Amino acid sequence: MRGLTTLRDITIFAGLMAMAVAIITQLYPVREGPSEVPTCSDCAFKLVGPYVVKQYDSYAAVESAGRQLARFGWAYFGGYPLAPGQNATCVGEMYLWVVDGIIYVSCDGSASRFGQFVAGRPGLALDTSAFCRTGCVFVDASDGWGQIALPVTASIWGPRSAYKTANTWFWVCIDVKPPPEGTYYVEAVFPGNSSLPRMEVRKTVIVKTESAVSGSNYILLQGSDPDDYRPTALKVFNLTAYWSAGSTRARIYVNPVSYFDVDNKGALLDYLLAWEDCQRCDPPDGFALYYDEVWRLWYDGRWHLERIRGWCHNEVSLNGTVVKASGHCGSVSLTWGGDTADVYFKSAVDGAMNARFTVKYERVCREG
Repeated sequence: MRGLTTLRDITIFAGLMAMAVAIITQLYPVREGPSEVPTCSDCAFKLVGPYVVKQYDSYAAVESAGRQLARFGWAYFGGYPLAPGQNATCVGEMYLWVVDGIIYVSCDGSASRFGQFVAGRPGLALDTSAFCRTGCVFVDASDGWGQIALPVTASIWGPRSAYKTANTWFWVCIDVKPPPEGTYYVEAVFPGNSSLPRMEVRKTVIVKTESAVSGSNYILLQGSDPDDYRPTALKVFNLTAYWSAGSTRARIYVNPVSYFDVDNKGALLDYLLAWEDCQRCDPPDGFALYYDEVWRLWYDGRWHLERIRGWCHNEVSLNGTVVKASGHCGSVSLTWGGDTADVYFKSAVDGAMNARFTVKYERVCREG
């Protein structure tokens, strides 16, 4: 920079300074890019010589002979922002205004437009809000100019894993929906380039399955149990307890004689329902106790109700819909959406043994 040696120079410079001060006081906030704070953050000056203002991905630099002299948030030339890779040069004098770290360039000393949107800070973010439902994480990367920082690699590892590199905003998803229980570690990495730093972000998501059970005239059991609980009509065996312990098959005695072998379906919730339709009809040590209707109820994203055995004369409903009417003797299987299953057993011989079991599935995710 050379001194102001002529009256014209002094007059122009004084006018620029006055205008800059007046405009600065009227500006609305301008987003500053991710550059070093320049020595001059709010001023006006003139350069003479082989100077160039060069725009990079996230900052602008005043350069001479290939050497950077100062960095700014973004550069405007002729009232318009420079695109990354563009330069601003002048033949002779170059007039510059710096406002909030943003540089405005003019070759003839005419006033520049201030207060326009300029680049923000680059960012990399992970949105896990949909993970509980979809098993997917949204990756959002920006170079500060509203464009993606390339390339970004995202990873999920835990009970299920996923890996993806993409050149735009994108989802990375595991292969199971909804995700199994456990702790998931999520990471996104941008390796950096000539003008943007390396960026990385990590999150931990803990997935838990919770169930809320209710009903009437039932007992919830955590394992095989042949005992007589009458006048309680319905035994509900929590098969999920077996699978959580690592078992692949369970033998469930519903009375001292009768049992059922069940396999792990990989469900999130799993129950065996054994119902007795009469308070005094069957002996406590016989084969028919809690044997009048035996059903399997499980949840894998949808509810499934399947009849294993039963007599012909009772009625069974799911969420208010009769799935097995009185007089029906064959097999029954029904799939139901939603998060709640309400199973109702209606006795044809003893109304006191009517029973209901309601279970609501809830998948809870929280960031660790």
